Amino acid sequence: MNYYIPKVEPGLKAKKSLHFYESSDIAKKIYYYVLWGGEYTVDVPYSIERDYMNSFIAFWIQSGTIHFHYMDQSFSASENEIVVLDCKEKHHYYVKGETNFQFFHFSGKQMQEFYNELYNSNGCVFTLPFEKNNVPKILSLIEANHENDFNISLQIYKLLGNLLESSRTGFEHRDANLLKKPQEIQTALTYIHENYASKLSVEELSNISNLSTYHFSRTFKKYIGKSPHQYLLNYRLIQAKNLLIETNLSIEQISIECGFYSIAHFIKAFSKSTEGLTPGKFRKLHL
Repeated sequence: MNYYIPKVEPGLKAKKSLHFYESSDIAKKIYYYVLWGGEYTVDVPYSIERDYMNSFIAFWIQSGTIHFHYMDQSFSASENEIVVLDCKEKHHYYVKGETNFQFFHFSGKQMQEFYNELYNSNGCVFTLPFEKNNVPKILSLIEANHENDFNISLQIYKLLGNLLESSRTGFEHRDANLLKKPQEIQTALTYIHENYASKLSVEELSNISNLSTYHFSRTFKKYIGKSPHQYLLNYRLIQAKNLLIETNLSIEQISIECGFYSIAHFIKAFSKSTEGLTPGKFRKLHL
């Protein structure tokens, strides 16, 4: 593993920590896992350039700035920003002044899909509230080196999940949005909850909200996190699941009660939401 790390790193002023972690075979098979991590203080001429390495890397910049060339882009990240790279892509990072950062290399099953979603959502640079940044926690688990495979996997998942969620709305904005939905959006939500069994359209919802269809759809997604169509579908499916468990209504009756235009459409939408379970199988599992 050490061949990934240059024997001489000009500009490296202090290795406050550098720890390797040997994950179990089961961790490498089904978990997210770390390879190594640490905390560096660096200055000019610190520079790392790699063509390929079979891992991902996360940085948390504590002070200073790191400059990156990656995926045909140039960008910088400064204090309290988090950067995540796929090291299988050619990359180069360097500093122009004293910089302190924590980092760890990691991998895992389906990590590529998670990373691709993260990159497509926001690129490489993220900001998290202090209490949601668990990079220090991950490094402490690496340092402890006491068969922490499961806990490390949970912490990596938590970090990446927080990064993905922050890129979609932003924690501060999301919390405020949940508390301060515009009256127009609250009116639409109430109407959906009271009329989900009917044939509802975005045009109808925008009309009762006194907004244009375009403005209504954008505002709804901003505050709710889903399109009006997706929210309505999810709400209908939740009601259907409740009826399947709590009543003896037939599958066809439930599909009608919940606003699906045909039983075939209901079964298709339901199975998609439950990863293959039909309404009938769902009912049997919960009786």
